[in-house]
Amino acid sequence: MNGTDQKSLEGNINKICWMTFLDGMWFPGAVFVIFLLDNGMNLAQVGLILSANAIMPFLFDIPSSIWADRYSRKSMLILMSAAYLLQNAIYTFAHSFDMLFVATCFNGIGTALSLGITGAFVYDTLISVGKEGRYEKIQSKITAYRYAGALLASVGGFIYLANPRAVFLLAAIVTTASLFIAFALKEPFRGKSISKPLGHIKEGLAFLFKHKIIWHLVVTFSLMAGICELLFNFYQPVMKSAGIPLAYFGIIYFFANSFSFLGAVAYPKLREHIDWRKIMLLYLLVTLFATSSFATGSQFLIVAAIAVASVSLGMQGIFIGNVINKIVPSSHRAVALSIQTQMHLIFNFILLVAVSGISEKFSISAGMLLVSVIVIIASAAFLKLTGKRIAAVENSGI
Repeated sequence: MNGTDQKSLEGNINKICWMTFLDGMWFPGAVFVIFLLDNGMNLAQVGLILSANAIMPFLFDIPSSIWADRYSRKSMLILMSAAYLLQNAIYTFAHSFDMLFVATCFNGIGTALSLGITGAFVYDTLISVGKEGRYEKIQSKITAYRYAGALLASVGGFIYLANPRAVFLLAAIVTTASLFIAFALKEPFRGKSISKPLGHIKEGLAFLFKHKIIWHLVVTFSLMAGICELLFNFYQPVMKSAGIPLAYFGIIYFFANSFSFLGAVAYPKLREHIDWRKIMLLYLLVTLFATSSFATGSQFLIVAAIAVASVSLGMQGIFIGNVINKIVPSSHRAVALSIQTQMHLIFNFILLVAVSGISEKFSISAGMLLVSVIVIIASAAFLKLTGKRIAAVENSGI
């Protein structure tokens, strides 16, 4: 590899940082569920619209990752930014359930094209320049950029008060800039899969199934990530029903993203002092506290739940990405990462539908109580499985 290639590949990291920064600047985020409710959607319809964020990745995540492993990761990142741009353009004018659902489908497609592929792109870039040992620190930086963008986007709550559609127009402008950066990325060097699509998926699963404890880590983590995302889907209607003025929603969004930013920044230091078991136990305990607090209906505890869940959210992708990247070769890296995100999205979709239905019939608190019980069961299973030191994990360097 010549000096020009080396410099171009190293430039990928800064470009990905800026892309994630711009993607994080989603101005409607602070009031998106309120936007749906203000457009005449009930909670059940909101649940269906949000479910597109799980349905589309379920359909597109694995196929796009297979393409990325076989041909090009960069092309998928370009399409990711294009999908986000279409999403925001449609939201700017949409009023009906059908159009709102279609717009959210494009968001889901963008998510599908980013989840596994971005992590694989970063890790392969680091391998190409001999810096894969710095993955967690680099990924922490990238994640911090995303939440820094989200912090700036907190003003969306105030912009929404002046013009509800303006937040989507601003988001469309930002995603256009992200699209230009995607074109400037350089494809990293990597091994390419030559397997047929179905065989490629089976091989990716085989790497994850090779050690029971690693598969259990992936499943447990995916469940916690799905639950954490669920909390963010419901805190806006909870705040609205409690009578909190809409002007404060931007402040709450800023508050949540501040804690996610802190989580991303603090993660490398945390990992210097605790091992993988304690990391997972931390995720489990934080998720249990958050869901239990939500179930009380107390405004103070719900704010506390959002704070701790936000810290966890800022750390999550860094940990599980490192686990998978270390045990899967580059020829199957994107699809293996996508298998994990598929589980995360499936858990989120099932819980979203269940809690939405329970909320309509009883209350959001009742739905969150059920989720808390699920976390307790997952924690007990994890403690039972990891009662002894597991050589497969210890030897992997995780």
